[in-house]
Amino acid sequence: MSLSTFRRNSHMAISVSLALFMVHGNQVGIGIAGVQRFIYDRVQQDAWIAVIIAGIMTHIAAWFMLKILAKFKNMDLYDIHQSVFGKWPARVLNFIFIVYIMGSALTILRGYIEIIQSWMFPEVPSWILNAALLCLTVYGVTGGIRVLAGISFFSVGLTIWQLLLMAYPLQYADFHLLQPVFHHDIGQLLDGAKKMSFSTIGFEIILFIYPFVKEKEILPRYVHGGLFMTTCLYVVVMLVTLLYFEGEQLQHLIWATFMMMKIVEFPFLERFEFVSISLWMLIMLDNLLMDLWIAMRGVHHISGVKERMALFGIVGVMFFASNFLETRQSINLITDIFGGVGFYIIFVYPIVLYVVIRLFRKGAVRT
Repeated sequence: MSLSTFRRNSHMAISVSLALFMVHGNQVGIGIAGVQRFIYDRVQQDAWIAVIIAGIMTHIAAWFMLKILAKFKNMDLYDIHQSVFGKWPARVLNFIFIVYIMGSALTILRGYIEIIQSWMFPEVPSWILNAALLCLTVYGVTGGIRVLAGISFFSVGLTIWQLLLMAYPLQYADFHLLQPVFHHDIGQLLDGAKKMSFSTIGFEIILFIYPFVKEKEILPRYVHGGLFMTTCLYVVVMLVTLLYFEGEQLQHLIWATFMMMKIVEFPFLERFEFVSISLWMLIMLDNLLMDLWIAMRGVHHISGVKERMALFGIVGVMFFASNFLETRQSINLITDIFGGVGFYIIFVYPIVLYVVIRLFRKGAVRT
């Protein structure tokens, strides 16, 4: 986005404080519902340490992203690629990012539909839920970046109350289940942290919302604040899970967080997890909206197609792709693929891009 364009669209600017909610909101999504067993499978009772290491990795990757953005005032990643690599290499890189973002959105969408079908409406066909959620997404994305920032603000409120509900399973905590601790070497802990990649990515949105943020000079403190909140949330959820479930149980649970919610009861409500899953839609929707907004702008950037038309095309592709993912094995496969790819795109690529810029470009770019 050129500076002149940014000035014309200054009414779209968002407060820098909202970046904290957008970063945190886009990290916490479908992953927190069942990530525990993947980490436990690697490092057992040291899983909470692997979560802390994964949190530190997000701060390092975000530091590189912010350094890159600071060199290219009012540019997003799509513009930076063009400025650094030229027209056609930039188009290839941008296309890779668009495919990755769409794949991430598809994984989130299909994962949430599986939760709805497993816990609430097993007879409802996937295509109906697909269509309903994608229609909501189209409506939200066309509202613009300020609407998306507002939804992120409310979704963070919903994740905080989920944290408070951890007090219920904590009543049955067995602290002996945390033993043995510090039983794995650093290589094994890093492997456990890598398995958490899919659940911690999402903060890469700063590469795309940067041109719209006011007071960019203080953006790092809000980005790192959002990342710290996410790490604290995951550490608490992981610790409570380890204290509540025995290892053999945890290895067979797909949705460990919702299983813990099953014990929450009120005098007027017996199956509280139904309420939790329903409210989870707003948390999941926040992730979907940002992903499709980023993909929409990317398609517009490389093809010149109007953003709204690009959005309809992306939603159409996702609708048909999602209907091919009907089994748990296929959902596991796509989650593993995009979790693995996401590790290299979100944690490794920013470092490579930063080194390239430092070696081949001198001084800040002003547009």
